[in-house]
Amino acid sequence: MNLQIDPHMIVFFIASIGALVSALLVVEHKSIVYASFFLALLGTSNAALFVLLGYPIVSIFHLAVYVGAAVTFILFSVVLLKEAPLVEPIARGVAVITALEVLLLFSVGFKPLLESEPVQGIISLKEVSEVLVDKYSFALIIAALALATTMIEAITLARREVSS
Repeated sequence: MNLQIDPHMIVFFIASIGALVSALLVVEHKSIVYASFFLALLGTSNAALFVLLGYPIVSIFHLAVYVGAAVTFILFSVVLLKEAPLVEPIARGVAVITALEVLLLFSVGFKPLLESEPVQGIISLKEVSEVLVDKYSFALIIAALALATTMIEAITLARREVSS
């Protein structure tokens, strides 16, 4: 008996389970900081599903707008309202699992795209990245600064909880 395992099916199941679990945790969690974290996980799982459907550009924009902007907005709102999140010991384990899931999902999902030759009339990911770096480098710097600011705000929230 020859049993072959399709890596795309594994990624599909992981992304689907991740989306379902994180959607439940977004609704059920009492802390808005952790709810926004699970919202980011939900958006990342959906982006992985977009990659599996064959829409990598939609996936990238989904990550930038849905995950990046929405979660940034929520965290800035939390900082302005000065809500100290309740730190739970399980959150570190969930963060590690999430990082591994994202690594697996996108390494399997984007690998065929990076190895394939561009089809005539379709822009490759390499060309898109060259255009972004060459023509829109200032916007990328602004986006990187915004993400760094968000990370600083997250660290500030975490330290506020530890000192309280």
